[in-house]
Amino acid sequence: MTLSNCGAILLILKTHTERSVMKKALLVIPMIALVTACSSMKDIPDRKTYAQPDWYQSCAQEGVKGWFWWKEDMVYSCGAGESAYAQAAEEQMDAIAMNNFAKRINGTVNSETVIDIVNDKKTTRTMISYKVQDTAIRKHVKTEKGHFTMNGRHYTYARHEMKKDVFEQLIAEAKQAKAQ
Repeated sequence: MTLSNCGAILLILKTHTERSVMKKALLVIPMIALVTACSSMKDIPDRKTYAQPDWYQSCAQEGVKGWFWWKEDMVYSCGAGESAYAQAAEEQMDAIAMNNFAKRINGTVNSETVIDIVNDKKTTRTMISYKVQDTAIRKHVKTEKGHFTMNGRHYTYARHEMKKDVFEQLIAEAKQAKAQ
């Protein structure tokens, strides 16, 4: 609605009281919208030193969620991202966490360590290669995230959570697909 439309509406209203009430409404409604929009925002902390969430540092691959007889076995996968751009850091974090699930579901590892000793001088070279075929990953129950900025860069962390029976079903599907 433009200001000229608002003026036309005010002219249609006959009495001074009607126009006064309408003017107040036209001023109050945008202010309410502004206040509610700002209240849904979350500040991203700006740190002076690098840090990681506790749950990321000790990212267990398996665990139990719930209490007493409502316990459920879960599997977890963590990832981190860093970039000057918030979205790029989030995409890195998510891709790494998803890849960590995929490696456990459908991955193979090729590892090689070469030790050369020439004239009593030793050199060591280790190469580790992960190969992950296209892997179906679905039914994430929850993703816990952390985010902070430092020196103009965004640091993001994620821990994906999946029910263990779903995880085991995905492993069985991947093995079946390899067998065919």
